[in-house]
Amino acid sequence: MWGRQPRWAKPEPAATKHDRWPVFASIIAVAIGATALIGMRERIVRLLPQTAAAYRAVGLPVNLAGLELRDVHSRIVMDGMRRVLTIEGEIVNIRREQNRVPPVTLAVRGDNGLDRYAWTSPAPKSRLEAGEKIAFRARLASPPEDGSQVVVRFAKLDEAKEAATAFKGSVRK
Repeated sequence: MWGRQPRWAKPEPAATKHDRWPVFASIIAVAIGATALIGMRERIVRLLPQTAAAYRAVGLPVNLAGLELRDVHSRIVMDGMRRVLTIEGEIVNIRREQNRVPPVTLAVRGDNGLDRYAWTSPAPKSRLEAGEKIAFRARLASPPEDGSQVVVRFAKLDEAKEAATAFKGSVRK
């Protein structure tokens, strides 16, 4: 207005590749972190047992024992005049190395969910090779009349391990 030419604002320079580096670095860091959380979940659950529920919620259960109970079934048979509960199944080592097999704890529960009788049976073998499976069988003479469910799990395991390895089934009469 007073003899000066108006100055037009200079346009901002376009974003350079250098400005995008933090975004790419963040994406790579998140991917590596997520991979570590998944790949090291057994170690994480050993250190922080409460994280087992979070892994289970997203479909990634953690089996700290490295063993599974499969094809477990129970039935009542007559041995002379006596009723006998027979429980059979398989113990499978799901680890890629040899694994120790603890004894098996069995419990007969009533309709109210409380244990009516529980006992421990030794495993057929003390160690299983990678991927090996072995059959187990346990018997209980004169089981409780009001027993409606059989629970099979590995002995001497803490709560997180029991949740991952327990099998619950009904008694077939």
